[in-house]
Amino acid sequence: MPDLTSQGRRPLTRTAHWLLAHPIWMFIVFAVWLGATLSLRPLFVPDEGRYVGVALAMLHSGDWLVPKLDGLPFFHKPPLFYWVTASALAVFGPHEWAARAAPFLAALASAFTLFWFLNQHVNRRAAGLSLLILGSFPLFFDAAQFASMDMLVGSLIAITILLLAHVSQQLMLGKTAYKILVLAYATAGLGMMTKGMIGFVLPGMVITFWLLWNRRFTHLYRLISLPGLAVFLAIVLPWFVLMELKFPGFLHYTFIYQQFDRYLDSSFNNPQPLYFYVMILFGGLLPWAVGMLLLGLYPNTRKQLQITDKSLKSLGLIWLASILVFFSIPTSKLIGYILPTVPAIALLLAMLLEQALQRSAHEPANARRWQLRITVMAMIGALLGLSSVFIFAAIDKKSHKNITLEVKPFIAADARVVFYNYYYFSVPFYLNRPQPVLVTGAWDNPNNFKSDGAGTELYTSGKFDVAAAKEILISPSALDTMANAANAGTEPPVWVFIHRDEAQTLPLFAGQKPRAQDKKTAIYCFGCTH
Repeated sequence: MPDLTSQGRRPLTRTAHWLLAHPIWMFIVFAVWLGATLSLRPLFVPDEGRYVGVALAMLHSGDWLVPKLDGLPFFHKPPLFYWVTASALAVFGPHEWAARAAPFLAALASAFTLFWFLNQHVNRRAAGLSLLILGSFPLFFDAAQFASMDMLVGSLIAITILLLAHVSQQLMLGKTAYKILVLAYATAGLGMMTKGMIGFVLPGMVITFWLLWNRRFTHLYRLISLPGLAVFLAIVLPWFVLMELKFPGFLHYTFIYQQFDRYLDSSFNNPQPLYFYVMILFGGLLPWAVGMLLLGLYPNTRKQLQITDKSLKSLGLIWLASILVFFSIPTSKLIGYILPTVPAIALLLAMLLEQALQRSAHEPANARRWQLRITVMAMIGALLGLSSVFIFAAIDKKSHKNITLEVKPFIAADARVVFYNYYYFSVPFYLNRPQPVLVTGAWDNPNNFKSDGAGTELYTSGKFDVAAAKEILISPSALDTMANAANAGTEPPVWVFIHRDEAQTLPLFAGQKPRAQDKKTAIYCFGCTH
């Protein structure tokens, strides 16, 4: 255990000193902080409802190989997120906090790896600062409790970069780290099993640029590991091969359409300007972004904010810049895509602040000022992150949790549930039924499904299982027949989720009283006697 008060280092506080000396408690506090609000809000739609619904369907069906959205093969992303989420739901039950286990665990893993890396290559205080910084980044805090692939793949990308950088640093010292190198290939494989090729392309890109910048040319081949490649292929190949054998055309759809076409095509959802991610990082890293910028404007503080280790400084900067540019090129941009850069920023800030603390160690007044600055920024950032969760829970009106739970006790096991011309993504999770819902739509016209959206997702998924699609994707006229039969008592009851305004224009719902409704959605039952 290093002496934290030696070498001119002054502990920030007695509590901080004790936590640095006992890092296991530091991680417990960090985990409690990230996990305390996991169940505060309903599942966000569409994203959380979609991905958690796929995981819950895995659990219900017992088919852990084929991800299915409403009973139809859903190959937008590989299955690692679904496996982690389904496992958590199997162990803990269908709770919102269990549904968010994957991003939560991923955030802990990336934070632990960053702590380990800085502890190895800088010192314990810099490692502890990285946890403080990550935990008080509102963007990181919020993403750690958002059930999507972004935090999982972002963390795996960051972990792979840190592991490979560690191996290179060891090589510079004349040492080897074969096990860490193989582990890096494993995390790259898990990244690919989360969101495709970016799981290994982005870490490879960052490390390659970094090695070239630092003229470590021999490391380009010394980081190639045959055992590592074997582990990578053992993780990745079986599932992709099985899916192609079971669903011919799967590989083309997954790699060409989902990876290349979506990256280059400007017609997909959420088009944003080139500077979009700069704005997201600036806002999502408040107050650190503003605080460090202001401190850098003053000559006295700027002199103290200097990173002496040029190799680690270049790692953080190249890591941040290359991934920022990579995701800024496509027209379509989503906030979660930029998460792989967040640990790079935490690494840079932790080293900057460690250097400032070290340089001020012999000036008590200056040291106290730096401690106060760090404490204030961390507290404001933590408050912003916590407030954003509460605010989002209060203003999110898209969830259908309340009206779904209102009718759930009355929906018999043999009843049919139908979504009318729209997919209510969170409803299957709150209903927790093993059967897929039926969805009406103009499924016979391909021109209706050229843009991104729930209908297109179901339509393209149905191409992989035509027989199941015929049973699940029904026409409005088929619903009319089904509802009339239910009213006549010859078929089980039919529960229909529909937009309130649309229901008022359709003869089928004329004279019917909704069993539950909110501002936008109404739920009707045909054939119900209670």
